Amino acid sequence: MSKVYTDVFNIQHTDCTVVDTINEFSRIFIIQDKNGSRFTCLKDDAKPAKKGSGHWSSASPEDAPQDYAVPYRSRKRQRKKLS
Repeated sequence: MSKVYTDVFNIQHTDCTVVDTINEFSRIFIIQDKNGSRFTCLKDDAKPAKKGSGHWSSASPEDAPQDYAVPYRSRKRQRKKLS
């Protein structure tokens, strides 16, 4: 069974790999699916910023941009059909 990752918009993704980054991020990590789409996820132990007062929390799926979880190639095909 594949690990399920939850991104910052509370959308779940499976069959993804964690993308290695040049600099380690203290609050987030990036995953990539089989289509090459990348998503930002909050780490379980995301600490508050030194200058901030609160912890980070995920947004709602309704707050995600249009076509957020649609693979890039599919988005291009959809736009061509609409044109």
